[in-house]
Amino acid sequence: MTETTKNTSHTISAIILAAGKGTRMKSTLPKVLHPVMGRSMVEWVIDAAKKAGATDTSLVLSAGHKPFEKVVGLHPETKLTIQKAQRGTGDAVASAAKAYTKAKCPSWAQSELIAGKPSDADWVLVCAGDTPAINPNTIRNFIQSVLGSSRKLGVLGMIVPDPKGYGRLVKGTDGGLSQIVEERDADAATKKINLCNSGVIFAKTNTLFSLLEGLSPTNSQNEYYLTDIFAAAARSGESAFVFETTSAEEFQGVNDRSQLASVEQAMMRRRLDGLMSHGVTIHLPETVFIEADVVVEPDVTIYPGAYLRGKSKISRNCVIGPQVVVEDSELGADVHVGAHAVLVRSQVAGGAKIPPQTVFADRDME
Repeated sequence: MTETTKNTSHTISAIILAAGKGTRMKSTLPKVLHPVMGRSMVEWVIDAAKKAGATDTSLVLSAGHKPFEKVVGLHPETKLTIQKAQRGTGDAVASAAKAYTKAKCPSWAQSELIAGKPSDADWVLVCAGDTPAINPNTIRNFIQSVLGSSRKLGVLGMIVPDPKGYGRLVKGTDGGLSQIVEERDADAATKKINLCNSGVIFAKTNTLFSLLEGLSPTNSQNEYYLTDIFAAAARSGESAFVFETTSAEEFQGVNDRSQLASVEQAMMRRRLDGLMSHGVTIHLPETVFIEADVVVEPDVTIYPGAYLRGKSKISRNCVIGPQVVVEDSELGADVHVGAHAVLVRSQVAGGAKIPPQTVFADRDME
């Protein structure tokens, strides 16, 4: 049981929007399944939601869910729902209605649950599946702040020094959210607001889906905008709680390969900084790549160009030489790996010396 659910009586589920076609990725692989540091983007978001307090997740997909079977296998508490038509973010969230016993599907929407059992969660967290840098601590603080308020709806706002292109959060006199104004609809005064929409929402399940019922596609895109629920909530006297963070980089979405590389670079630097703060020496860290599931113990030394991937474990006092590749391998303590060596699916006993340019695969080495 997580800290969030343990300290309250609330049950929380996450709705992760993953139906985007990702045409700018120029790939047959669904956008959110592209890997970042060895994990798909959507797995990063699922993991963040779980660490923040969600007990289950519902992925909103477009037609064709077979590529997501691996994700469900790794996260069996995940439900799959289908957004049959691409009619905006409001329609995407509404498509998850049948995944929740406390949600009523809007009359204008279609909802289909194709995998998993409906959740009885009384709160839902809404996130985009293409934001892999999302930090569980930020989401946890957001959730706890909303739960500590008297409001049934919350939005996570990010302070952006240069807010061009983002939707702006406009607060009312009560401190709650009056409305979200998109860049193209903002006047000069609104454009000066640097509190922007991160796309992350936390709400009572029945409140969220009741607000979705009132959406209409009366806009130039003929779509149902999720952001329209906030103005409706304010008009009804139930304005949303606004949580503010300065960590805007956590919510950077990925739409093309260049953005994918940029986000991965930022996440890798965060990963390496974390390892170094726990006693790992990394020479020229900008040249080193260590995937998310690799375990590196303190007092390990890693030289430039190393690539550590998969389910590898590097034990204490190991030395990883320049341009070394370690994949799905376990190194005991005090192992020295020479430059340009390659170790794949191998077990290396403590104290071993691996000569430079050695290649081992599926080996046990004393």
